[in-house]
Amino acid sequence: MPVLNQQNIQQSLAALKKDPVLSQSDFANIARIFAFHNDQGRFLVEINAYNKKLAESLLVFRIKLAEEIARGRDLSTMIDQLFLHYVVNTDGPISESEDSDTFDVFDAVTRYAGFLSVGVSKDIDGNAVLHINDKEVLCPEWRMDTGMSAARLLRNVGPVINRARYGRDDVIPSYAFGFDENAAGHTLENAMTLADCAHLAYFNPAYVEKQLKAWGYHSFTWIENMETDTQAFVAAKDGHLVVCFRGTSSGKDMLADLNFLKTAAFGGHGKVHRGFQQALESVWSKVQAAVDNLGADKKLFICGHSLGAALAQLAGHRFIFGSYNVAHIYAFGSPRAANREFMEHYNELLAAKTFLHINNKDIVTMIPLELLGFHHLGGKPRSFNNGHVITNVAAALAGTEAAVNETTFDNLDLETQEAIRQQMYEVEQAIRASPDF
Repeated sequence: MPVLNQQNIQQSLAALKKDPVLSQSDFANIARIFAFHNDQGRFLVEINAYNKKLAESLLVFRIKLAEEIARGRDLSTMIDQLFLHYVVNTDGPISESEDSDTFDVFDAVTRYAGFLSVGVSKDIDGNAVLHINDKEVLCPEWRMDTGMSAARLLRNVGPVINRARYGRDDVIPSYAFGFDENAAGHTLENAMTLADCAHLAYFNPAYVEKQLKAWGYHSFTWIENMETDTQAFVAAKDGHLVVCFRGTSSGKDMLADLNFLKTAAFGGHGKVHRGFQQALESVWSKVQAAVDNLGADKKLFICGHSLGAALAQLAGHRFIFGSYNVAHIYAFGSPRAANREFMEHYNELLAAKTFLHINNKDIVTMIPLELLGFHHLGGKPRSFNNGHVITNVAAALAGTEAAVNETTFDNLDLETQEAIRQQMYEVEQAIRASPDF
């Protein structure tokens, strides 16, 4: 633990003011001071005046640093993750003359990639090759003869790792936030972790298990029904289980079915989308068995993306009927799943525990149409605008229910039918793209 007297703190701030470009050792010193500081907010304000990206990075990792301290662990590994995140995922000032004897670039690349469960090796030409989900990705940005500083080279290579894992150049990996299994309601930290799980479900089972173990989940069960193309996994950590359903990634997609048929819901209240019901039914016995095996008394955090989000909500409803401890349901990009009667029944039980996250450009969240008798489940949706700003809006997606007269596709006029066909074509394209982006 660093000596946190005022002189030590002021010396660090003075050095930062003089030169916001930090060596790795200076970065680590400030991170340790922050971790043990009794007024982190004020300290962040002071750091922000000299290096905004450093302040933002410390803010992101504050919970993980506190967790390490609470568990009596050395902070070195977590601070190393923080430093590598700062170099790769921000445009904050970095040293252009880092000593190669103390900052081995290949080792730094390997460590950063390791946090994302991406393997790194070198080919015969000395280029870095990334290994992820049984695939190899050449990293052409790796050039040892460019004359770049070690940190600058890492900043060039890091985005390639991010793209291989998440499909974009800059990320804030969910491991930085931590997970609060005792959260009373929605938290952004838990949303990040469960969104990452929902994304992870698109990968191969062996890779999913590897990543979950890196996150501290000690038990893992993969569930799949090839006939309905339905996948899920259950993972255990501490006092909770994550039950995650994968979105569709093949042509066997009931979301693109124009008929939008309904069937009687489990429990006898209303009707749900027949395809969703059949998909869940095809894996339900194995999902329930996995939960019972890994800890039926544990808190359940249920999640999924797209089709997986709809299955997560229907599964949460079944678990409630079985008196399981459903903590929360995090649904990302969910289509409408059921009729009004089931929606009202579901919301009585689970509205306070269901958190919908909807990108305002995601066409999948707009189907099936309300006029065909389908509604979103759960409480107020959290909507993302073009700038990725989250707004917890009123339940506008279900706000016109009373004014809608339910009908069937065949009873619609030809112009409306054609408009829906075009919409479903766009839905199909979005679904096919989602596993890749």
